[in-house]
Amino acid sequence: MKKIFNLIGKINLLILLILAASCTDNEVEPLFDQSINERTEVLKEEYLDLLAAPDNGWIGYYSPNEDTGLFTVLMNFDENGDVSVKSGYRGGAENKNITYRLDKTLKIELVFESHTVFHSIFEINNNNNKGEFVFNILSATEDEIILESKLDFGDDVTVFTLRRALESEVDLETLYKSLDALTGGPTESVFRNILLNDKAIATFDFNPNTRFATITYIKNGSLQSEVVRLIVTNTGFNFPTPVDVNGTILTSFTYNELENEFQNETEKLRILYDDIPGLLLNPYDFGNEGGNIRILRTNEGFLSRDRSSTAFVSFFEGWRSDFATNIGFSISRVYIRNINTATPFLDIYIPVSGGDARARFDCTYTLEQGIVGNNIVKFTFNETSPNNLDFGLAPSFAPITDFIFRDSGFYIQKMEPLNASQNTIGLIPVDDTSMLVQWYDF
Repeated sequence: MKKIFNLIGKINLLILLILAASCTDNEVEPLFDQSINERTEVLKEEYLDLLAAPDNGWIGYYSPNEDTGLFTVLMNFDENGDVSVKSGYRGGAENKNITYRLDKTLKIELVFESHTVFHSIFEINNNNNKGEFVFNILSATEDEIILESKLDFGDDVTVFTLRRALESEVDLETLYKSLDALTGGPTESVFRNILLNDKAIATFDFNPNTRFATITYIKNGSLQSEVVRLIVTNTGFNFPTPVDVNGTILTSFTYNELENEFQNETEKLRILYDDIPGLLLNPYDFGNEGGNIRILRTNEGFLSRDRSSTAFVSFFEGWRSDFATNIGFSISRVYIRNINTATPFLDIYIPVSGGDARARFDCTYTLEQGIVGNNIVKFTFNETSPNNLDFGLAPSFAPITDFIFRDSGFYIQKMEPLNASQNTIGLIPVDDTSMLVQWYDF
């Protein structure tokens, strides 16, 4: 038995010697021909060439998070580390040339070395970044570069896709015109309707700061609103995700400057300012939901922003300024009181030493239905009221009294809540729909 074990041991030793001999003439092939640093430098050179290749640069639509819309960004890189960055943000106010570099930590990074429009857009919703702005390069081809923000964490991580810009997209001045047309001017109506075959199917509202549009329509007998992103283009705008309004699909619109409206001629769709509401406004039971109403002003800090129209704010603050200049006192508050009784009155507060002076104008009001079933309230100055006989419609109060006691009356629209128990209400003159004034009830 001992001899058998010795024999087995000698056989195993022989096998090992044969295997060792057979390997002496072979070398292990390396997995890569270059070190990791060498491979990184090669990849960076490839990316540099791709970035600098397009004559018209790269274009993409940047958003820092889900709460912000999409902003057009046009970038033209050179191989020396300079890049021209232009965008649709603030009408191009932050267009500039800066420097960039390609770096690497875990991935190849595109690093913008000084403040640019990416910082400003990133900071819209109280974000903060005072340093370099960094994207990871996820992939890059001749036609598309996909970037990932290195500043984002969690589930809301921005992926920013660039494509080669077309020659027609290089001049952003036409994009700025589209943005101005979308934003509208202070004299435009607060009613903006979406028409299909000239019949209103929805309303349209655009916030130029966030780049979101609000589409409101009636579904199953009730108002429904969708807040959606849109992309401003050189010819108009488009929805990156189409919007379905009861079977009508909203995709893209072209601005018609002559008609001052956005159109999709193929689908027979138009978006335009109108003097009448296209749909039923959010109803408010005037006289029953609150006994008094007061004009809400921005500086009172009740809401994040004043929703009175620009036209009304300009008119109202102009009247207050003129009153202070001519009379020597300021206007602090404007109410309509007792609207839940038979004796309503316009009540204007004027701060004086020792308290407030008050100008009272007794009135009545009526409610009637207008187009699409919207309620209209009409206030009438009561010329026979004892309170009014002595005071009269003094010239210094005429701008606001003429505004309130107008023959056309006001459309009534419930707006956002002031708090759990109070509403805000929009009153829109029927004969001047640019002048929405926001009140709150109590």
